[in-house]
Amino acid sequence: MSNLKAPPVYKVIVAQLMTAVVLAAISLLFSGIIMAYSVLLGGLISTLPNSYFVLHAFRYQGARNAEKVVKSFIKGELGKIVITIVLFALSFTLITTLNELALILGFIATHFVGVMMSGMMHYTPTGNNT
Repeated sequence: MSNLKAPPVYKVIVAQLMTAVVLAAISLLFSGIIMAYSVLLGGLISTLPNSYFVLHAFRYQGARNAEKVVKSFIKGELGKIVITIVLFALSFTLITTLNELALILGFIATHFVGVMMSGMMHYTPTGNNT
């Protein structure tokens, strides 16, 4: 059993969801419903696969589980890539009134927030703040 704490990665997912919703609301106010749901969809295309990665990547901890940690990170990352590709493909093929640029910009903005939050996250595995 490990005394290590899992990193608070849920904060990244929450920040991404909030970003997608806020950008969609702003888009709705200034550009209409098509722009808003395109931006929201782009944000969800970033957030949902990232959530899948988080669920798999941080399932195991500690040196005794090193092999499981590596396998779960690989599974999480590969799943994230496949889910992202599938969601983009479904969006572009199934939604006829889509603003493609807004979708891509929503994806990029939400992804950027996730990357920035990951970099700014304060985390100590043992819980000691020394």
